[in-house]
Amino acid sequence: MTETKNNFFITSFILAVVMIVSIVSKFSLVYSIQIAIFLILLSSTFFLLNNYKIKINSFVIPSAILLIVCCISYSFADFQANARDYIFVLISALLAGLNITFLPVDMKKKVLAVPLFIALWLSMILFSRFVSDPHSFLSVDEFYDAVALNINVIAGFLVLVYPLFFIFIKEKKNQNVFTAMMIFVLFAIVLTRSRIAIGVAFCLTFVFLLEYRKNIFVKILIGLFVLFLLASLGYISFLKSDFHSISERIIWWKTAYMIFKQNIFFGCGLGNYAVLFQNFRPELVLNTLFAHNIIMQFLSDTGILGLLSFVAIIVSFYVKVIDGIIAEKDNYFYVVIALSITAFLIINLVDYSFFVPANMMMFFIIMWSVFDAEPEKRKKSTANVYILTVLLLYIAAVTIKPVIGHIHYKKGIEYYVQDQYRLSVEEFEQAVKYDDKNPEYYTQLAKSYFALYDRLRGEKGQKYAEKSVEYNKKALELYKSSSQIRSYLSSIYWNLGDKENAVKYIEEAIVHDKFNPNLKEYLRQIKNSPEPK
Repeated sequence: MTETKNNFFITSFILAVVMIVSIVSKFSLVYSIQIAIFLILLSSTFFLLNNYKIKINSFVIPSAILLIVCCISYSFADFQANARDYIFVLISALLAGLNITFLPVDMKKKVLAVPLFIALWLSMILFSRFVSDPHSFLSVDEFYDAVALNINVIAGFLVLVYPLFFIFIKEKKNQNVFTAMMIFVLFAIVLTRSRIAIGVAFCLTFVFLLEYRKNIFVKILIGLFVLFLLASLGYISFLKSDFHSISERIIWWKTAYMIFKQNIFFGCGLGNYAVLFQNFRPELVLNTLFAHNIIMQFLSDTGILGLLSFVAIIVSFYVKVIDGIIAEKDNYFYVVIALSITAFLIINLVDYSFFVPANMMMFFIIMWSVFDAEPEKRKKSTANVYILTVLLLYIAAVTIKPVIGHIHYKKGIEYYVQDQYRLSVEEFEQAVKYDDKNPEYYTQLAKSYFALYDRLRGEKGQKYAEKSVEYNKKALELYKSSSQIRSYLSSIYWNLGDKENAVKYIEEAIVHDKFNPNLKEYLRQIKNSPEPK
């Protein structure tokens, strides 16, 4: 029994570590961090499944189907490297969720205390920025570039974990501390100025206060709370008076639907909405990386099969919550988890914070905490530890290769900026060697070769121009819908005096980004230029 407790303590520690590590550099959008988290969680899962018999819960089959659909969509995806990276993010999130099902309820609660302190840290960042430079805080989002994509991502995380405070306040252990933390985080959500996040957070708080409504002080607090809600809505309306975001979102959703129509069953690849956005947008609108709607995003990225799988996971969760509440066994825990997941899903009907890696992982950890794997120690491990070690080492070798490629890519960018083109070529060639699925690496290699041609010109530089064309075309094979690569190819041909190909590729670029006025102006310049001699 002691060994089992120690194993679960290790699992709890691993989950705590990956949650903390994931809040690094724009909420773990860095590929090396994603792979590190993936390998840690995979090792933990291998160990648990090898040593314990478990109950197969209702979320397992739809989760497996979702992963299969994502892998199939990857095989047909344009810009496969992007879809591959998001599949690793999804696997890590699912593994993290699976790990928490092994833990007893008391350990689950200890694990769920970790995101509360992360939320406190993020709230302190918001307040420190607001106090030190309120004008900059209210006018720009540059400060958040090192922390998250934007402040709405932080708002999504805070709302996701905010209801967890209710559990610890209810238990009355360190009640005042958790109450103060909860109030602090609520004010931080107000500072994000996200209308949907603030509205949802206030609704959650109102539900929490109703639990203690018999207390006269709480009755007064509810009245003050309603006044504060109205004041906050006025504050937000004053600071964010433009409501153009709604019309923009409608166009983003239409774009997702148009992508879905071209990829009905399996989608365009998880995370690939951004890759195809310019190609499918029905009118000129602000560029976006996400559809700002979790349903439309899954529909475009994973097709109808992926969306149905995700819906099945959500349904299995709510069925489990209802069963837990009916059983009246720690039913408050089930209610709070349901509030957390529901609030986050509501926000993601108009936002995209779910698709940020750290948020996705936190979502599955919280959601699947209601499930119990009912682990039973095996008398004998199902697989030899050496075999598992070799398997893990092989997976690590395969997944780390793109990480090494990205390191060479970053070095190549540094050399390119310093005009050291021969060194940049060497680094980009190494990047391609370690990750031959990433079109960006080929594009940068092509730019370096063309820079060498531009420096030498004449016959000596001709071979570099040919290399530039070759690698751009290779990039185009990996990213067929790219208008940028076609535009760059057109520029190369124009510089080489090949007007016919210059016109051809810029016209193709316009087809793939028909609302870009710069491309049309560029085409006009080429057509009006004199014929090469």
